[in-house]
Amino acid sequence: MGLIRQADQDLVERVLKGESDAFNVLVGRWERRLFNFALRLTGNREDAFDICQDSFLKAYEQLAQLKDRSRFSHWLFRIARNFCLSHHRSESRLPKSSPNSGPDGQSDLEDLLVAHSTARIENSLAFQQHELRLIVEKALAVLPFEQRETIVLKVYEGLKFTEIAEITESPVSTVKSRLYLGLTQMKKILSGNQKEATP
Repeated sequence: MGLIRQADQDLVERVLKGESDAFNVLVGRWERRLFNFALRLTGNREDAFDICQDSFLKAYEQLAQLKDRSRFSHWLFRIARNFCLSHHRSESRLPKSSPNSGPDGQSDLEDLLVAHSTARIENSLAFQQHELRLIVEKALAVLPFEQRETIVLKVYEGLKFTEIAEITESPVSTVKSRLYLGLTQMKKILSGNQKEATP
């Protein structure tokens, strides 16, 4: 179909003219990335699915408010990000299962590795691919929300600092700081896991 090859901004214009099929194309184009984004921020598939659906619904309802049609994807991610942030805040109000928490509610790294890491590491030289992915996701999940979303947007989505700043409504300098702090924390967690496996 011709719609599939059209740019986001052209599809947005068609939606605003009443062509609902054009929005279906936008959903098909962005739903996988949006779902993965929400999943990495929430750590729960059902929550990520709900956020994804809510984000597309809100985007459809408020599409006329998008002034720069070429920025549809960034606008969509900002909507999803706000849903993820609301979810994070509601989760943060729930009682914590772990009594040992440090600054920012994070568990001690050693406790974290014992309690959360299910990856079996045979030696300190190499990880199996699925084990590495598992431990990276576990490390990502315990970072403060702002650091986690910055890493997801930069590393997984490949966005520029200016684009992340737009989505998170933060200064570029803050985005860079969050990325550095988040990656540093993840490095500590991954290094600690490797040490645990050293004979």
